[in-house]
Amino acid sequence: MNFKKKDDLRNKLKGRHILIWGSRMTGIGFSRFVSNNGFKAIGFIDSDFALTGKKVHNLPIYQPNSIACLKKKYKRLVVVVAVSIKEDEIVDTLKGMGMTAGDYVRYSDYCGHFYTIDVSGTCNLKCPSCAHTMSSIKNKKGFMTLDDFKRIIDKVLKENELVTHISLYSWGEPFLHPELNRIIKHAHSMGIATAVSTNLSIASSRQIEKIVKSSPDYLKVSLSGYYPAVYNTTHSGGDINLVKSNLYKLRYFIDKFASSIFVEVNYHLYKNNTGIDLAKMQELCHELEYTISSCYANITPIERLIDYCEGNLDDNTKNFLELLLVSIDKGLEITKPYRNLPCRFLTNQININWDRSVPLCCVCYDSRSSTISNNYLIDSLEEILLNKKNHIQCQKCLEYGFPPYLLGVNQKEWNTEANLNLN
Repeated sequence: MNFKKKDDLRNKLKGRHILIWGSRMTGIGFSRFVSNNGFKAIGFIDSDFALTGKKVHNLPIYQPNSIACLKKKYKRLVVVVAVSIKEDEIVDTLKGMGMTAGDYVRYSDYCGHFYTIDVSGTCNLKCPSCAHTMSSIKNKKGFMTLDDFKRIIDKVLKENELVTHISLYSWGEPFLHPELNRIIKHAHSMGIATAVSTNLSIASSRQIEKIVKSSPDYLKVSLSGYYPAVYNTTHSGGDINLVKSNLYKLRYFIDKFASSIFVEVNYHLYKNNTGIDLAKMQELCHELEYTISSCYANITPIERLIDYCEGNLDDNTKNFLELLLVSIDKGLEITKPYRNLPCRFLTNQININWDRSVPLCCVCYDSRSSTISNNYLIDSLEEILLNKKNHIQCQKCLEYGFPPYLLGVNQKEWNTEANLNLN
C-alpha cells in the first residue's frame, strides 16, 4: 500500500485545532508528532469510560459525545483517528455526527505499520496463560543490544513515511533490560514515542528510577489481584506486595522528576479476582492517580489455542481454564460474526524480537514455526510483508477464528457471559 506524504498531513493540520481519537499508544504517538511540528492539540477522544476525565501529556480525554460541543467552540476543528483497530467503526461514528471528509483525518493513510520491538527476550514470571509456560517451546533468551536497537530504528524510519510510536514489549519483561532507559531516550531523540508494559514485580528501585527519568510516554502495569492468594494463581512467580510497593515508588519518582508518563494498570479479570481484590486495587490506583482498566483474560499464544482446538492441550492449561470468566469455546462463539474483518495482527503490525528475528505476528511465539525473517536488518520491509502472505500459521489461525477472539470484539456479549459466570 502506498501511504500519503507527511507534508500532505502537515498541510491538513496547519492552522487547525486537533482532536485526537485514541488516547493510548497510537494517539499518544500522534500527539508527539503534533507537538514536534508546532501544531495545537486540544485533547483526546476515547470511548473507554476508564479514561474519561483523565489527562495524557496534560491534554484532557473526552467521550465521543463531546465532539459536537468542541466543534462549536473550535471552528477549525479536525479529528485525527489515531487507532490501530476499529478505525472504520470510528469513522462511521464521525459521519453519523455529520462530519465530512474535511473534518477528520485517518492516521492510517499516512502510517499503516505499527512497530513492536521486544527488547527483552525473557520474563521473570510464569503466568499460566502466557507462552512462557509452554514447555514444548524452547525459544532463545536474551536482550537486544542498544546498538541493534539504534540500527533497527534507523531502518524503520528509512522504510516508512511516518512512524510516531513503538512498543518496547511483546512476550518479554522490558524492566529486566539493563539499558531500557537508554533505549527509550534514543527513541525519543528520533521523535518517536514509546510504550512499555511490565508486571512490575521487580526488586530494583534503581531500575524503576532510571526508567521513570527516561519518561516512556505510556506505561502499562499488568496484574490480576490485590492479595497474594489470588494474584499467585494467575501471575505465577510474581510478588503482589512487591508490585504494590513499586506502584508507590513509581508515583514517587514520577512526582520527583515531573515525568509525564501516562500510567495505566491493566487488571486481568478471572473468576477469583473480581470481588475484594478488584475493589482494593481500584482504591490504590485512585490514591496514586493511575488509570485502571480491566480486560477478560484469555489464552495465548496461537500455538496453545491450536492445541486446544485440536485436542492436544497440556494438563496445566486444562486446569487453568476453570478460572476463565469466558471460556475459549464461548469466546470463539461470541466473536464468530466478526471473522470476516481484516486481521489487524497481520495487516498493520511489524514485530521484531530481541535477536532481530521477525515473527509472523504478536500472538505467535514458537520461533520454529512463526519466524518470517531471521534478521530484520537484512530483509527489506517488502520481503517481510511478502513472507506474511499465505503463511500456514495464518491460515490455521483464521480458520479457527482466533483474531476476533484475541481482540475481544463484541464486548457486550463478553460482559453478558462473564456476568453469568459470576452469578
